[in-house]
Amino acid sequence: MKQFTTISQSLFDERAREAENKTPIRREFGLKDIEVINSETLTLDGKQVGMSNEAFKNFCKIVGLPVGFDKTFSSAFGDKARQQLVNRLKVAAQAKGNSSVSIVLNPETKKIIAVQKDPRDLVSNQSFLESTTRMINRFDLEVSDFSVSDDGSVVINTASPKNAWGIQGLKDEDHFGGISFSNSPNNGFQVSPFLYRLVCANGMIGRSFSETMQLGQMDQMNLLKFNENLEALAKRGFRPEKFEERVRLAMNTRASLAEMEHAHGRIVSVSDADAKEIESWIPYQQTKASFFKSGVDVNTLTTNQMKGAKTGMTIWEMINSITHFATHDNGFKMKSFNRRTLQTESSRILCDNFDMANLIASPF
Repeated sequence: MKQFTTISQSLFDERAREAENKTPIRREFGLKDIEVINSETLTLDGKQVGMSNEAFKNFCKIVGLPVGFDKTFSSAFGDKARQQLVNRLKVAAQAKGNSSVSIVLNPETKKIIAVQKDPRDLVSNQSFLESTTRMINRFDLEVSDFSVSDDGSVVINTASPKNAWGIQGLKDEDHFGGISFSNSPNNGFQVSPFLYRLVCANGMIGRSFSETMQLGQMDQMNLLKFNENLEALAKRGFRPEKFEERVRLAMNTRASLAEMEHAHGRIVSVSDADAKEIESWIPYQQTKASFFKSGVDVNTLTTNQMKGAKTGMTIWEMINSITHFATHDNGFKMKSFNRRTLQTESSRILCDNFDMANLIASPF
């Protein structure tokens, strides 16, 4: 049986210092004091401040501009017209009583990384680390990885080697159960099941399972409920409910061409690998070629038709390809936080509705 690997204490301490130094800063601003210059810049009290693409999306959502419409509008009318539209919508939002927003800044770059409609308490990375360390010790967990993103988001994946479990009747489906701890400006302090598949050392962050818990405030009532839920998860060996059911369904369901395209694109988007190099994990181009040989021009298919095009890859094979790429050093450059993003994406796919799940054998 493959052993669970852990990071060193010195590496944990190094990551902890980095996380504390990157703890985001939150400040309240009145909408009247904010002006949009473009998708990368705001003025706050007359001073220009850079912002991330995610922060701009946050602001558009707050003033009532759908992201999809924003792309169409800016393509048709240009950035200047978009700037005017967003600022007019901001004035309209003020008239409806939305007087202020929370601006979240990166302390190192002084760049805006999030804009939030409602004032909310940010859990500092220091408090997050103190709470996480207590839980790691309490449940006798071991840390497999610890990543910090540019915006101060933190993910710590852990597992309990004494909580190994398998899926009855299935070979090579043995896992260590554990916990993924995360803290980010947009989602706050979250705890999710972490699954470590022994046969290939793949890791999956089960953020899409119902056991995911969020701690928005560090008051006594929230901490009590948080700990109760965590105890319940620990009693099951950190095994998510309905995990086995979803795995069996994923093993017996083929991925659609749309699902394969999405998985292939997600890997390409977070690494320096090109589309051809990803074929070893997600054979999307090969699959398209097979459709062409059979007389189907996939380039003319609609989105719904792509969802109805069955491939030769199962959902479970696709999920394990994603987690394998995320967990192993395959010779491609990829930020550690993006590796965690792929691990979370694999969970989302497992818990989502599969395009081919409702197909039935027909006598006609």
